[in-house]
Amino acid sequence: SLSLSSSLSSSSTSRADGVVVTLRSTRSKRSAGASFVPKAGGTSLVPVSDRVVAFLPYLLPLISGLRYSRYFFAAFPAAIIMLQPLLPIVKIVATLPLGNLIPFFAAYLGVARNQNLSRFCRFNGMQAILLDIVLIFPGLFESLFSREILGITIPYFLSKWMYNVIWVGLVIAFALCAVGCATGRYVNLPVVSEAAEAQMR
Repeated sequence: SLSLSSSLSSSSTSRADGVVVTLRSTRSKRSAGASFVPKAGGTSLVPVSDRVVAFLPYLLPLISGLRYSRYFFAAFPAAIIMLQPLLPIVKIVATLPLGNLIPFFAAYLGVARNQNLSRFCRFNGMQAILLDIVLIFPGLFESLFSREILGITIPYFLSKWMYNVIWVGLVIAFALCAVGCATGRYVNLPVVSEAAEAQMR
């Protein structure tokens, strides 16, 4: 009887230990799931203040890309009404001594690298900055094919096509990111989002 009782007690102990281990593993999984931060394309309960902060840096690439809009608005002059809300901001940026550099570093240091802000704000801030950096390359390409450097002039039709593609693509990216910020969703822009995600690690 003693051996039987000892075996029963050991069996119940092992079962109890198994239950404890199972409960602990379940709790750890739940806690890990609660701290999960959605990647690009996911959703989360983002406060309204964070959505506004996440949206503001996207004004930087939109203003920087205005130089590529001249052919588009020449062909569609009625569409210029969409720039009316930006005019006060454009005028303020134009009066700054360093132009876009001050808003650029404000977005970089104040949003993208600000550890006091949420990941949603920092990710969108970094994505907006990288989008603004991408706009530098068409300008470098245009400067390279100038009379002063290579002595080659880009044909008018090619320059017009390039400007329109850049501007339309920028407006689409801005609209997608604006909707994403308004709804608290991560927007996945090809290449740019991957680079922004890499900077968040």
